[in-house]
Amino acid sequence: MSAAQQKKAVFVIGAGRSGTSTITRALQALGVDLGNHFKKASRKNPKGFFEDADLLALSKAARRTLNLRADSVRLIDETAFDHPKLKDLQDQAIGVIQGRFGQSPIWGFKYGRTLRILPFWDRILDATNSTPAFVIALRHPLSVAQSRAKIDPRRGRQAASDLEWLVSIVPFLRRTQHHPLVVVDYDDLMDGPQQTLAQVAKQLNLPKDTASEEHIKAFVDGFLDTNLRHTRFTDEDLDTAPDLNPIVKDAYRLLKTLAQTAHNEAQEEQARQAFWDQWADIEARVGDLGPILALIDERESLWRKAITSPLGPLQAWALIKPWFKQ
Repeated sequence: MSAAQQKKAVFVIGAGRSGTSTITRALQALGVDLGNHFKKASRKNPKGFFEDADLLALSKAARRTLNLRADSVRLIDETAFDHPKLKDLQDQAIGVIQGRFGQSPIWGFKYGRTLRILPFWDRILDATNSTPAFVIALRHPLSVAQSRAKIDPRRGRQAASDLEWLVSIVPFLRRTQHHPLVVVDYDDLMDGPQQTLAQVAKQLNLPKDTASEEHIKAFVDGFLDTNLRHTRFTDEDLDTAPDLNPIVKDAYRLLKTLAQTAHNEAQEEQARQAFWDQWADIEARVGDLGPILALIDERESLWRKAITSPLGPLQAWALIKPWFKQ
């Protein structure tokens, strides 16, 4: 396939409840083809998720093959992606992309846990002649936890939400280093959508004819709703929140800085190099958490088995309680 036929695949990544759906809808306004077979809207996201239903199902199947729950926090070794069952899922994803986006020079996909399974996409991208670009949906971690708590109070506790935030952002982010990487702050998008969309289009190097004023206006005036944003925190709040994970605080600030320096073209390349140099410390600190993250996952799995056991929660708990004393 010639260079002219090379496709661009734009992935929206980020922790859940960070505005990934809103940012994906913004990409559609910029002319990124998301298809038209979406997961249905729900109470969780009344305006829609903008996730291709088939690619979403295959991504979830890949996650389950890797024995990851939706809220798993254990780290994954790249060797896990050699699992033979993943090849069939990859073949199915290749077929979906070729059928749905075969005529699209720029297509996009959003699944909140894409970064968790990013190596799964390597063969798919190669087979569809797609070069990836990544858009990180960034939202203040205190807002993320409060938004998550409205749906699931257990996962919305700040300490729990922060661990999900970390494993949704840090592992495998390094694999995006040599591809376009755009950080979109959710609050910035809500406050200045026109300026944010223009910056995203520029950073992704989208052709000027892919977007139209009509589509952008429909997104800004018809889709965005500031009433759906219920919290707004500042940088100072990061230092006064007692339960905030310090790695999350530092990682968020690094990503926020990267988003801000993108507006200064003269400093952008230098800022990116500085970002990746400092990100190495974040990676090391998360890596050090590996054993405890695995332990948390294992105990969470045991707890879930207990509360759904046909023996009844109390009887099942009696069976696993000794393990928790180890």
